[in-house]
Formats: sequence, C-alpha cells, structure tokens
Amino acid sequence: MNAVDSNKGGVFFVYGYGGIGKTFVWKTLSAFLRSKGEIVLNVASSGIASLLLPGGRIAHSRFAIPFNPNEESTCNIKQGSPLAELIVKAKLIIWDEAPMTHKFCFEALDKSMKDIMRFVNPLSLHLPFGGKTVVFGGSDEECAKMKQFSDWIANLGDGKIGEPNDGYATIDIPDELLLKDCNDPIAAIVDSMYSSSGNNINNTAYFQQRAILALTLDVVQSINEYMISLNHSEGRLYLSSDSMCHSDRNVDLLHDVHTPEFLNGIRCSGVPSRVKLEGWNSGYAVTEHRSFSWIMQWH
Repeated sequence: MNAVDSNKGGVFFVYGYGGIGKTFVWKTLSAFLRSKGEIVLNVASSGIASLLLPGGRIAHSRFAIPFNPNEESTCNIKQGSPLAELIVKAKLIIWDEAPMTHKFCFEALDKSMKDIMRFVNPLSLHLPFGGKTVVFGGSDEECAKMKQFSDWIANLGDGKIGEPNDGYATIDIPDELLLKDCNDPIAAIVDSMYSSSGNNINNTAYFQQRAILALTLDVVQSINEYMISLNHSEGRLYLSSDSMCHSDRNVDLLHDVHTPEFLNGIRCSGVPSRVKLEGWNSGYAVTEHRSFSWIMQWH
C-alpha cells in the first residue's frame, strides 16, 4: 500500500500454498482501493483461478499477451487505446497463479508497460513494469505437485509405467485417485465431489473450490446433464454474439472462413454449449444455464 500511495511502484510476490489465504488478500486490496475510486486489475494464469478474483480476467485476455511468446514478444496494446489508458490509470495489478506462466509473458508485459508509461513518466523505461505496482502470487509447491501428477499421466500415456509390454499391461493406480464400489461412475464422482451440493446451492465458494476433470467434452456433457437433473431450479437463457478476434495477424480471409455458424458450433473447454434458435440472427446463439451447468462447463 505504501508503494501504491506514493506512486513509486514496485514488484511484490506473495508466496503461499493453496488454502493459505492469498485470495482473501487479493479481495481485501481490491476492495480497499476500489472503495476510494481507484482502478485495480486482477488477472490470473488460468480461467478457473480468475473466477475467484473480483473482476478477474485471464492475463492473456486482459493484457493481449501473445499465446506463443518469445524473447522479443510484446503485448498487442496500442498507444492511446482504451486498454492502454486503463493500464495508465490503474493503481495496482494483481496476478495470481504466476508460477504457472512462462517468463516470456511477464517480459512481454514489462516491455509493453514501459512503452505505455513513458509518456506519463519519462523514467518508466528504467522501472519494472513502467513503475506500476504489481503483485504476483502463487506457490512453487503447487507447481511441483502439478508437475508430478502431469509426469505420471504422461508416463502412463507413453506406456512407461508397469512392466515391459506389447501394448497391454496392468497399471496400479494410487488409491487416492480411485472411487471404489460404484455401479454408476458419473453418480459416484458427482456424489464424491458435491456431496453437500443441496445445502450449498446458493454458496458460490462451495462450487468454486471443487472441479471434476474429464477427458472428453462428451463426458463433460454427460456430467452436466446428470447434475442438471439434480437441480430443479428454473433455467435461464443468455444471448451471445460470436465474431473473429481482431489482431495484427488477422486477414480478411479468416473472416470469410470462420463464420458465426462455425463459431457457434465450436465445443471446447471454457466455452458453454450453444444452440441456434429458429428465427434468430445467424450471428447470435442462445445458451441455457443453471447453477450446476455453469460451474461444470467452465471446469
């Protein structure tokens, strides 16, 4: 707060494993500054983590960071643009789950912010992130656990676990990953993860702290349908309009190929399933959401 109040800027890192209270710190800082009419930009390295932040966005989306950055990459932010003006006026930038992001992303943002801030502060070229106060958060322990599990999954897929085999082998899966004695796999995993969902239907934090991971979108759809069947609340319809994202690499041909009908038919992680209603403009789609469906689809 001293760095923010004095406008001297600074870079800070809040280290802590999951559950220690980092999100509480982010919410407290954001609420205090925003109550004074100041601007705070909250971002995270993943979509799930960004949902926990007040007004949170994915870092790549907020700062237009390239998806495949290198040493020379910069953010696609033009001088005088609304995003550039927003960054200039921001008092604090909070970036959660920072260890999950490649260093080139931070370097790209650092170079872009120095360029943006040089018209406000000539010394910004020599200050980290142009002299803005930036707070990073995360835990190396979480990354280590994720890497260990990822390596186990990768070795399983590559056939490196178990005795030498010709494509068939018996794999020992750790007991903590198994749900035993179940006739309906979907019902078992839902009951295990959301055993108290009925009593927490209006408790957002309860659902934010849980997730079910699936190999395919078909499985996600099946789980969604099962959870919706448990939820007897009335559904809501939301309109959406899909269009190509403008960038310096787009060409007119892409707009001809990626029509609204094509975009509405995309099924991928983080994008709710959409349906086309008869009589609606082809650039629009309708999504039905209920509490369970929204949470599961984003996970």
